[in-house]
Amino acid sequence: MAVYQVDALVIRSREFGEADRLTTLFSRELGKIEAVAKGARKPKSRQRAGVQLFTYADYLIYRGRNLDTINQAGAKESFPHLWADLEQTMAASGMTELLEHATLVGQPHEELFTLTLTCFYLLKHFPPPLLLAGYALRLTAVLGFTPSLEQCAGCGGQVSGERYLFDVEAGGIVCPACQTGRAGRVVLKAGSVAMMRQLLKGDLRKLDRLRCPGWMLLEILETVRLFCENQFGRPLKSWKMRSLLGGEE
Repeated sequence: MAVYQVDALVIRSREFGEADRLTTLFSRELGKIEAVAKGARKPKSRQRAGVQLFTYADYLIYRGRNLDTINQAGAKESFPHLWADLEQTMAASGMTELLEHATLVGQPHEELFTLTLTCFYLLKHFPPPLLLAGYALRLTAVLGFTPSLEQCAGCGGQVSGERYLFDVEAGGIVCPACQTGRAGRVVLKAGSVAMMRQLLKGDLRKLDRLRCPGWMLLEILETVRLFCENQFGRPLKSWKMRSLLGGEE
């Protein structure tokens, strides 16, 4: 039986059988991995800490015919701050859900691994909803689905004004000539589009320099959510606006 070792984050963990946990890992070396941790739900299991959601660890894994098995899990960081604050919990959940939906098993994306790990640390220091929006925009860019925020997504022409129409299916803002009556359109104020550009290109470690009022953050999160759901074909259930914004909509 082949054995391999990976440096990975737990992006999903659920009950499996009577005492096992089925985990989805996102590794630096191999991308997304599905593996079972046998007996991990038992109180005295040595693997218990290593298969909890958001955990960063070294894993020794046996490659199985149908499902791989985690043999050892050496936890490096459990990110307790992600569980101590609801906004941080929801934002981290939003990141991991999006990462799972956007990637396929066995396709390495070291840049996405680094982005996710970095954002887990940054959630302790910056507004979680704003960081989530930045994370999602960066993820789409890494995967080649960057939303068009500078030119019209339809014709490539310049778009200006105090309000912009973001067409989810077109993949970005559109000019009046390219606007259609189809669903999946969001009206954005110019400030929201400018902020999205900053989140896409700026340094996420300097988010404290940005000023993003609640109405703007709500516009951005809703737009990014719809865009990602359209691109990856699955709903983002953890992107609940009320929880992400600390109970306010």
